[in-house]
Order: sequence, then structure tokens, then C-alpha cells
Amino acid sequence: MQKVVVQTFSERDKDWFSQVPVGTRLEVQFLDHFDSRFHSEMVGYRFGRYLIIRFEDINFPQKDGVAGMVAICRFLIEDSLGECFAFKTEIVNMMRRPDRLLFLNFPKEIHRRALRDKKRESANVIATIQMLSEQGLRGKPFSGLVQDISAGGCRFQFEECHTGRKVNLLPVVITLLGKDGEVDKEVFGKVRNSRYQDNLLSVGIQFDELQ
Repeated sequence: MQKVVVQTFSERDKDWFSQVPVGTRLEVQFLDHFDSRFHSEMVGYRFGRYLIIRFEDINFPQKDGVAGMVAICRFLIEDSLGECFAFKTEIVNMMRRPDRLLFLNFPKEIHRRALRDKKRESANVIATIQMLSEQGLRGKPFSGLVQDISAGGCRFQFEECHTGRKVNLLPVVITLLGKDGEVDKEVFGKVRNSRYQDNLLSVGIQFDELQ
């Protein structure tokens, strides 16, 4: 089990917090009798003062007077930091025009936990991915790039021509290709997460065995 680190914020923390990009998805949990939860995205912040998140009416609890409510926020930063984060905060204000926004107190401390035991290294390896089933290979292989890799897993980014936005959490085989286009290595694993960002789809894969 990875160690949880509790960090208090100071001016020197601006550098790592700048790696939390606008558009980061957050899960917000109200500490109320209903244990209300919804998903949102961060659209801005003023370091040390407040965070601004955008929510959709379809998944936001219909509450009046949310200012002053306590909430727990959780989010992931996979590529640059490889960590999951959680912090407790208080809602300052809510707006529904010109967009649906919540203003949150900037957290005084944050809990950080590594997503994996070994840090992944940046990579730029041409590869294909193909789904597996009990009967063997399933469907056609998709081309793309391995963006980062470690002994235990990697992140695969599909080619821009792939327009799908959802990838099931299924077993897969990753085929790494050499510069000549020939098969260099095949690695088996499972899709653990997927995301669509900057018009590109990528998936996080955990290998079945350490490589």
C-alpha cells in the first residue's frame, strides 16, 4: 500500500501546483447527511485564496445556500506527478450564470498518494493495442504511441484518427514496434483508466507481469 503524504501549502508549492492543469477532473463529496457526490472540472484558482470549479446541473445536488458547506475534493495527476490527491475545503459561493461555478476555499493542506510503486519514464514508442477475450484476440488493433512506461505499466495514446471516447476496462495486448515497423515485444495487461484530453484518447495499462 502506497504511503499517504500530508502536505501543507506555502509559497514554494506554487511550482508543483502549476502542474495541475485547468480542466482537471475532480470528484466533490459534500459532508452532509446524504453523502452527496458529483464530478466537476477545475477552471481556475488564485493560489492561497480560492479554487474555481465548473459543474453540470445534471449531476449537482439541488441545494440552496451551499455557501459554508464542507466538501472533500479528490483528483488525479497521472503524467507529470503520478499521484492522487484529496483535500477538505469549504464552499465560498455558487454561480449559475454565465456558467455553473463553485468557489472553494484554497486548501491549507492536501493528502498525496503515489498511484504506482515505480515512477514511469517518458517514452515515445510506436505501438498497437488490441483487446483480448477468453477466445483470444478481439477486434482490430489500434495504432498509437506509448507515452510513458515503467516495469508495471504504461500509458498508451491512440492515433488522432481514433474518435472513440470510451474504452472498457478489459485485458489487452500491447505490441511495441521497432523503427523498421517490425514487432519488438508483446506485453499483456489490463486497461485501468481512460481519458479524453486535447482531442486525444489515452489509456492507462497495468501489465500482467513486471517487465
